[in-house]
Amino acid sequence: MISINRILCPVDFFPASDAAVSYAASLASNYDAAVHLLHVITPIVSIAYEYAIDTVEIMKSMEQSSAEEMNKLAAMVRSAGAVTDIEIRKGDVYDEIKKAIDVSKPDLLVMGTHGRRGVERWFMGSTTEKLMRHSPMPLLTISGSGDKAASNPRFRRILVTTDFSDGTPDALAFAFSVAQQNESQIELLHVVHDVAADVSGKYRDSLIQGVHKQLEDLVPPEVKTWCEVVTRVETGVPYRIVLRTLEEEKIDLLVMNIHGKGMLDRALLGSTAERVVRASTCPVMLIPPMKRKLKRRARPGGSRHAA
Repeated sequence: MISINRILCPVDFFPASDAAVSYAASLASNYDAAVHLLHVITPIVSIAYEYAIDTVEIMKSMEQSSAEEMNKLAAMVRSAGAVTDIEIRKGDVYDEIKKAIDVSKPDLLVMGTHGRRGVERWFMGSTTEKLMRHSPMPLLTISGSGDKAASNPRFRRILVTTDFSDGTPDALAFAFSVAQQNESQIELLHVVHDVAADVSGKYRDSLIQGVHKQLEDLVPPEVKTWCEVVTRVETGVPYRIVLRTLEEEKIDLLVMNIHGKGMLDRALLGSTAERVVRASTCPVMLIPPMKRKLKRRARPGGSRHAA
């Protein structure tokens, strides 16, 4: 099982953010981790207004209101049996989250996908999408819509997508750990893009069989003794197939690695991962390239609790 000791959860007091706190609290309780709640207040620039405003008083009011909301969220986390602390920063949201990451060095980042400006969810450049490109640790995104944003989450059905890049083992390690905690079923999916699969029937069948074999080889034999793992190969446009699978299979958690075929792909991320995160109503765990080996604290078949 992976080791999660500290979870960073940026909040903006909107529904997706509240759902993210609920998931963070539950995961923290499972892993004996601490939750660091962070809220960033964007400074008011008086020159942006046609009339004079008292920015000092407004900022004081925002700070007081934010502190009250943060204390409520902290109480909710503690009621779930997890340790937590709160922090309020001022500045650019993305920059301050990055600074908090550098200081607190969390093992997991948990965020809502709507944010303060819900329309950003449908365009490039939102805070969450920037962190998808640059976060040094796994990022769990939570949508504020849909029935998957409920409290007391249970990850019974987990979908893991893979492109067989170097980040695949890290993504699988996280998926197996969550499955161990939840007695989950794992579905391992690879999508052969239509263009790549544009070959005659005989060779197409051979291609699909070869991919199935590669997927089977990714699952350690010992995992199969305590976890049901199903492999699946589809052809089509990757993000569409992934989203369709989430709905048809009633998936509770999607795990994706965002290593890509190279770091340039991650910098220009924009296709499958971002499109899936924007449209998914279930939590999505994005695993970046890991610079250190994953720590393990328990062997498969150990104690299991609902996440």
